[in-house]
Amino acid sequence: MSPIPSSESEVSDSATADRKTKPVNFHQVIFTREPKKGLASLQPGRKRRSKEKRLYVCKICPSWEETHLGNTITHVKVKHPVSSMSSGTRPYASTQRSISSIYTPITATDTLRGSFNPQAYREALIGLLTRRRVPLSAVEWEELEQLCLACNPAIKDELITARTTVVRYIAANHELYREQLSTSMAAAMSPIHISSDLWTSPHRHSMLAVCAQWVDRDYQLQKALLGLPELRDSHSGEQQAVYIMDTLRKYNITSQIGYHVGDNATSNDTCLEALSKQLKREYNVSYRFN
Repeated sequence: MSPIPSSESEVSDSATADRKTKPVNFHQVIFTREPKKGLASLQPGRKRRSKEKRLYVCKICPSWEETHLGNTITHVKVKHPVSSMSSGTRPYASTQRSISSIYTPITATDTLRGSFNPQAYREALIGLLTRRRVPLSAVEWEELEQLCLACNPAIKDELITARTTVVRYIAANHELYREQLSTSMAAAMSPIHISSDLWTSPHRHSMLAVCAQWVDRDYQLQKALLGLPELRDSHSGEQQAVYIMDTLRKYNITSQIGYHVGDNATSNDTCLEALSKQLKREYNVSYRFN
């Protein structure tokens, strides 16, 4: 009987190995060195060239190598079982995806509360209410609360849900930035022009808005609401002049007043006349009234 060719031996070797299940850590332990093509050599005493075989090298055991796949599988199962790989001396990159890459971990409530910035939340809410003309009752809207909780579900007790609370924060915020407005207007490159308007809120509160416009040191036009006092008693021009003077004193801009802009209400004439007299009497500032 003629000898079996080497190629048939490898086919038989692979078939035998297939009957043995490879352990899950086989490729972590074993390095497979494929035969190089075109390097067949003529063995002494043979009439045909022998083909170089596949070589299996152990990554952990020094100087261990084998050409038989079945023996290699047995070596891995006996010498390097899966349980020992977790506490092995050499780490190997796993080919399986970690569970954290499949499922999003649930963050603890304390971590969510720790990421919440109450100061930034209050400033953003005040800016929304005052700059975008959103009613103060918006803090009681269920939709706004749901929006905040969608961003951070652990801050329900930190949300502002009362109009009286947000009014208190707005007043405190105005006091905080009053000094910055005073510094900016003190360095104004132009006179500070004043405008005022009297209006009544839906709740029958008479409010006097005192606004200012000026050009800052960077020659940029600036405008700000300086005050919003409530006229509890009289709506006369003389009474309005008293509140406007109080606002000018708070910002120390009585010597920088430019024009005054208002509507054609009759009380505005008496307001400007009374205002010019107070400026002349208290600060010796001539305010021409036409």
